[in-house]
Amino acid sequence: MTRAAIVKEADLHRMAKIAKRDGVRVEIEIDGKIIRVSPDIPDNQNQQRVDKKPEDFTSLADWQAWRDQERAREAQRHS
Repeated sequence: MTRAAIVKEADLHRMAKIAKRDGVRVEIEIDGKIIRVSPDIPDNQNQQRVDKKPEDFTSLADWQAWRDQERAREAQRHS
């Protein structure tokens, strides 16, 4: 005979739904054991490049920040 699960599958589904909906880690502690469920967090390193147009920027500072990021990406690609 197998041992009963610490957490039921339905409880895990509820935790996952909350984690995904609210973007937070959900955890419970049962008999000194902590069960955590975390939402999927996108990898910032693999972001798609967005082609921006001059009218997309609301200030010179926004454009300069974008330009600096683009230059850093180019330098990283060529290194």
